[in-house]
Amino acid sequence: MSSPGVRASLVVALASGVLLAACGNSTEDAPAPTTTAPAATAAPKPAKAKLAEQMVAAVSQGKNANAVGVHFILGAAPTVNQDLPVEIAIVPHEKFVSLRMRLAGQEGITVVSGDAFGPKTEVEPEKAFTHEVVLHPTSEGVFTISATVETDGSEGAVSRDYAIPVIVTPQAAAATSQSPAPPPAANPPAHKPAAGN
Repeated sequence: MSSPGVRASLVVALASGVLLAACGNSTEDAPAPTTTAPAATAAPKPAKAKLAEQMVAAVSQGKNANAVGVHFILGAAPTVNQDLPVEIAIVPHEKFVSLRMRLAGQEGITVVSGDAFGPKTEVEPEKAFTHEVVLHPTSEGVFTISATVETDGSEGAVSRDYAIPVIVTPQAAAATSQSPAPPPAANPPAHKPAAGN
């Protein structure tokens, strides 16, 4: 006579065999698991846009930078009454139907050229657009250039605001000082009458 432990093992083995036999037909009809399907259909993320190392991110309001990034670099030190070239990079982080940007200055600093960019259509993510702007500061201080980026995409038409800070300094003393006036010419000698009169 077999021991209770052996009998219990036989019952478990028999029950497992019955369950496997019952499930055998259903597993043949069931579709194979699709563990690789999501990986095959997922689009690879595009590489991040490469920008110049000196570029600085414009200040965005809210979570604007999650969808579109705006970066800039000044072409010279901002100085009163001297044109200031600025290179701007607009980096979309998602696909858009169209994208455009408008720039505006304020009292003390104006946008001389490049106040509008676009519209660009069929915008791909992480493909940066560069845009050249020329500013003209008329007084010293801290100023802000406002940049409004308008996009049409999956969320519809969206307007996003950014700020580009510019600190303007007065002209260098050497540049503003005038050269001293030339000394007055020496008095010409008195007119002498011609000899023989």
